[in-house]
Amino acid sequence: MDFSSPSRALESLQRRRPALPDEVVAASVDLAKEDTSTEDYLKGISSLLHGNTDRWEGLAVGLLLATEILINACAIDKVPVYMEGPRVPDEQKTDAAPAKRSFAPEQLSQVATWLHETSLTNLEHNEPRVRTFVAKAVGAHATWSVSFSDANPKHSTERSAVHSQIVKSIQEHIKLGRDSAEKYSKSSTGALDDTTGWRALETNWQCLIASLGSDYYHVEGLELGSILQDLEYSAVTHVNRHVRAAAIAVLEQLVIAAGNDAQHWHFLEESQLRTTLIAVLKAGLADNWSQVRMAASVLNRVFWQTIQETCRFPPENLQSLYPILLPRMCLNRFYLAQGVKLYSHQTWKLVFPEGGVAVVAANMAPVVRYYVKMCDADNHVVREGACQAVAELAVKIGMNEEFAHTLQPHVTILLQALLMCFHDESWPVRDEACLACGTFCRAYPEECRPELETLWSRWTEQLTDQIWSVRADAAVALGEACQAYGEEFLQRLLKFIDENLPAAKSQPKMTMEEFKAQQNNMEAHTENQLYSCGSLAPKLKKKAGAGRIGCSNCDVNRPKQPWEATDGCLYLVRELIDTCSQPDSRLPPLSDEVLLPLLREVADVCRVSHFPQGDELRTTLWRQLPSMMQSIGKQRTKRLYLEIFLDQLMRNLEARTASAMSKHAAATCAHELSVLVGPSIFRGRLYDDYQRELLDRVLRERKMEEQNMAAMIAQQQQTQFSPFEPPGLLDNLDNPFSSKLSPGLPAEMLNRHPGVDDNMSM
Repeated sequence: MDFSSPSRALESLQRRRPALPDEVVAASVDLAKEDTSTEDYLKGISSLLHGNTDRWEGLAVGLLLATEILINACAIDKVPVYMEGPRVPDEQKTDAAPAKRSFAPEQLSQVATWLHETSLTNLEHNEPRVRTFVAKAVGAHATWSVSFSDANPKHSTERSAVHSQIVKSIQEHIKLGRDSAEKYSKSSTGALDDTTGWRALETNWQCLIASLGSDYYHVEGLELGSILQDLEYSAVTHVNRHVRAAAIAVLEQLVIAAGNDAQHWHFLEESQLRTTLIAVLKAGLADNWSQVRMAASVLNRVFWQTIQETCRFPPENLQSLYPILLPRMCLNRFYLAQGVKLYSHQTWKLVFPEGGVAVVAANMAPVVRYYVKMCDADNHVVREGACQAVAELAVKIGMNEEFAHTLQPHVTILLQALLMCFHDESWPVRDEACLACGTFCRAYPEECRPELETLWSRWTEQLTDQIWSVRADAAVALGEACQAYGEEFLQRLLKFIDENLPAAKSQPKMTMEEFKAQQNNMEAHTENQLYSCGSLAPKLKKKAGAGRIGCSNCDVNRPKQPWEATDGCLYLVRELIDTCSQPDSRLPPLSDEVLLPLLREVADVCRVSHFPQGDELRTTLWRQLPSMMQSIGKQRTKRLYLEIFLDQLMRNLEARTASAMSKHAAATCAHELSVLVGPSIFRGRLYDDYQRELLDRVLRERKMEEQNMAAMIAQQQQTQFSPFEPPGLLDNLDNPFSSKLSPGLPAEMLNRHPGVDDNMSM
């Protein structure tokens, strides 16, 4: 069934298989005609709504058409209640919109009554799509009845009756759970499902959302305390994520309704509603499902902007929320799901327009406690974000002279949490913990010194890891530690490089044919254990004693290769050259006496070709070399260092057996080095005309790439394109409590290590 528009829904009825009853098909044909009279159109809708058939399709289309009539009568462009979640993209329909029909007030009243009767009858229909349309029908009826209640008071009575039935159904479903009247859903003995809808409870909450309005607190016989109790259970305790998200959306509408009327502001200042909001936000902002976390993020923004801008509560009232909500708001800016992350960044800037560093510093204890707890969370995505958030504390608090003292008492416990993550089974968590430990050593060197030996063993182990990004970030962390501990640590690093840089020469010989045969061995890759993303842990196996979800400790691990140690040393050499050349470096730039033999050894070991991954080693070299030469400087590069790599670079470009990746990296490196030393000087150092022609071709291709890329970037900027979400996705459309967020990744996030130098917020 296609419910994207009324016309497509009617067409779906005609081609549905097995075929629908003749009266349903006949009604759909008549309704699809543009010349059908208004009376016949309403008769067709009535036949769909009141048809005696076991099939649900006609009922769903009848609800859709009747709802459209009331929406158009109220001149509503978009239904202001979103059943599909807190973020709905503004899609452009390709079909031409049919002309809207006009209905007399008596006809609209009749349609409203039909919707009322059908909603009461099908509130707990077995088909989820019917229940969803019932929820939208309740919303249309509520909006229309509020607008025309003076003309026909009976519709206000209908609205109250639907509301009472919804509340009753919600309470029955909560008590019933899935299997037994004596057990709630989480303790149910049956098959628990945390992905699909939970009978009618989810759509009942959606119906309640739809029935809300600015005068909701004036509903006759309203028992707000009972509703809030059910809401808290559904949003916090219930096992189904759709139910939790729907309950959170109800609270959002309750906050909006309270903010629209000054006589109800006390609900948000000090009441059961505020208590429920805090409890729900505490759980929802830390929920394991991104859908629920996003719904809670929307509620959080609505709540803050209502009490800040609409109610204008005193600072003392707002500050009472900081210990609970502030840590969760901070951490969600590093959550892996891009929607939650970007939305949380924008919320932070709206709530703290002048910056939040001072607020975080004043509430350091609860922030630290929450971060430490999240470093041991079941979800590896949360642990990864927690490590980034801890690193942010070191950068924005620890390196700030005004606030550094507020974080200093907590350094030990934070470092212990990072060390725990350093041993995590998920490599992205280990990666972020590695970076965070280096940042903490730079900010608090003496406080971290007792753990320096443990950190050294973990950093050097990461530097030889099987994953290239882990090796690269371990080098960054060691560079930070070198700046923290000075000359002694530098000499230790140089000794480590001297011992491990030649490791690629001891790599076992292997031809490309042998390598491909190994990779394409069907028997070796069939009927094996499945593993979770982000770790080499068996899928869905739990870590003993920790209750991990998805990823866990595991004895399965790919053996490290000798060439990977050499690759890690290349990153480390680059990092030492770069960090020691920075203006704020406590160490002088590496001298030629140290650097010249070191780079000659680098060039020599990267000539290895007796195993297929030698091309990967050279790819790393060409990607790091321009940065090294920039830090060394133009004059020293021309005088001493260009000759070391020039011949090897050009041979890589002309080699027919070299991988496309290494050739592209070599071409980029040649272009950047020629810009550094001057194209004519670079060209003059080449040995023969063939290499000069090759360089000229590479530079021409590079120039064409830059021109094409510039045109693409300009086009993307005009259309506000982003790889993370379509334009406007985070605007929350009609919600008055959100401001325009220009889609795309801001320049402040384009760091080499997201979260460490991120200035988007805080």
